[in-house]
Amino acid sequence: MFPISTTQARRVALLSPLILAVTCSAQAWTEARVLNVFAQQSPQAVAARAQVAVTRADARGRGLYTNPSFTYSREGAGLTQFFQAEQTLPLTGRIGILRQTMASAVGAAEAEADALVWQLRAEVRLAYHRLLALQGRQDGLDATLKDMQEVIRILATREKEGEGSRFDRLRGERELVDIRSELISLQAQTAEARSRLLVFLPQGTEIARVEGVVDPTDELPALADMVSRATAARAELRVDSQLIARLRLEQQAAGRLRYPEPTLAAGLKRADVFDLAQPGKPPSERAQNGFAVGITVPIPSFNRGQFEVARLQAEQARVEAHRRALEHQIRQQAAGAFQTLTLRRGALQSYRQELGTRNEDLLKIAQAAYQEGQAGILELLDVLRLQRQSQQRVIELGTAAREAQIELERVTGQEVAK
Repeated sequence: MFPISTTQARRVALLSPLILAVTCSAQAWTEARVLNVFAQQSPQAVAARAQVAVTRADARGRGLYTNPSFTYSREGAGLTQFFQAEQTLPLTGRIGILRQTMASAVGAAEAEADALVWQLRAEVRLAYHRLLALQGRQDGLDATLKDMQEVIRILATREKEGEGSRFDRLRGERELVDIRSELISLQAQTAEARSRLLVFLPQGTEIARVEGVVDPTDELPALADMVSRATAARAELRVDSQLIARLRLEQQAAGRLRYPEPTLAAGLKRADVFDLAQPGKPPSERAQNGFAVGITVPIPSFNRGQFEVARLQAEQARVEAHRRALEHQIRQQAAGAFQTLTLRRGALQSYRQELGTRNEDLLKIAQAAYQEGQAGILELLDVLRLQRQSQQRVIELGTAAREAQIELERVTGQEVAK
């Protein structure tokens, strides 16, 4: 008898969901764990959020009053000295309006950071699931390699006992060469995929294995519902809304330039004067102090803020147009991604249903035929190869469906699974 291991058929059963995981251990990384570390410690996420502090500091600087100035002057003729302080009076309320823009500016910066982090999060998920798929393919080939080694051991034993041929053993060893070569290639791809994932994680992170389900099985909401929620969820739309609010306030502030803001000056004057009040005596010189007050009012004859208001109006129109274009883009991208996900899920389900138990049946038939001498080693190896290809195909279809779901979530700015 030719006792080929029955575990091979169980490993490639395609009717049950394909789970690519090992026993949960400290070295196994789930998708939730990867995303949690990314959100809290990723260098890219930290850099994206650091811009918020820069924007907040810049916005605060725009709402400050002008600094007072101090002037000292001295005239040699008669020795006259002036000690004077000046301050522009913010009577138009322009500074107060600029302070109100700080909330919109910071909100826009926070939304920009959220948008960038969300895009990076999608890249992290793609890298994670590609690593998961390659790891699953590698696990399948490892199992196939062990089974083929057992088959060759049995073929070699039968050859020594005169019950088998040298051709069968050599043909089996030739098949083993291809499996080993494919396994080495997968190991290289897995190492590359792991390095791509580690790019988004803090320095010193080590990932030996990842665990999870390749293909998405969650129920999806209706497309219209997702698009409706996407208009509120996409951070890029919030950026435009905050920018529009800021530009409106800045237009109000620029409109106040038509009103002058006077500069008040006050100080002390010290001068030498001649005293001629005593008759019969020569005039005497003495120092005398006095207060000096002045006011300077600029005349807004040339610059009344009209060009700044026009520029801000044009900028607001541009941002509003960009928002409308982005909403249209989101709708179209969401529709395309939803259709892609539906088709890829259907392809995976159809492949599994059409394949059914054919792999198991073929293996039983080929095994029995080889044992009875009705089929050669080529037929048996062909069935084993078909099983391996089917297993790899399931992983490819499942990964394609998962990537389509990630793309749908990326364009809608939200988790789409119920």
